[in-house]
Amino acid sequence: MNWMVRGCALIVISLAINTITYGQTSIDFLDAQLNVVRDSISSKFIRTTTLVSDTTYNVRINYRTGELMMTGAYKDKALSTEHGEFKYFYANGVVESQGRYANGNKVGVWNRWSYDGNPKPDRQYAEENFKKSTRTTASAKFPGGMTALQQMVNDSLVYPAEAIERKIEGTVYVTFVIDTSGDVRNAEVTGSVHYLLDEEALRFVSTMPTWTPATRNGSPVDSNFIMPITFGTNKGQ
Repeated sequence: MNWMVRGCALIVISLAINTITYGQTSIDFLDAQLNVVRDSISSKFIRTTTLVSDTTYNVRINYRTGELMMTGAYKDKALSTEHGEFKYFYANGVVESQGRYANGNKVGVWNRWSYDGNPKPDRQYAEENFKKSTRTTASAKFPGGMTALQQMVNDSLVYPAEAIERKIEGTVYVTFVIDTSGDVRNAEVTGSVHYLLDEEALRFVSTMPTWTPATRNGSPVDSNFIMPITFGTNKGQ
């Protein structure tokens, strides 16, 4: 299985605000890695930002199909420092996780759910602030390495019976984030084949165990991955 690792640091584009008008709203189109793009047709997400005060920017991100993906607030117009309550959603509308950030770091208890809505163990974070570092030193790692991941694919990936009967095959590309706890979130199909294969690829990715997160100067950071999942009638899947 080939892997393509995207940069662990998200590229964030500053919003241009000519005058400070509280309540002002701006809209950006984002790609799968949450980078701003000019072409709405090629976008995967739509971000709405509302200026609440000099230090509060409320942000709402929707999948391009309309479903809510995230709500939260930032301290700066560059949207680089999360601060306050955040909530993330799977593409099927189920809440993925919710909790609080303080100065760009997760703090307190974060509640989590699986793709099908079942509760996952909560995560507890220190109630203190850490200075954000700026250089990536290690990539996220699947427990047991790529050999273990391939074994999980062999054991857990289900080739839908209907797809086999209809001889639907191909490679589905799923983009996702490994967050600072090593959890998979924001999984989205960015290279579709057919809804039968797309849904199974998303289900599989959502069941992956906790990874070892990427680090930057020794501190955990979010990282982006694209995983190709191949379905073929001649592969015995």
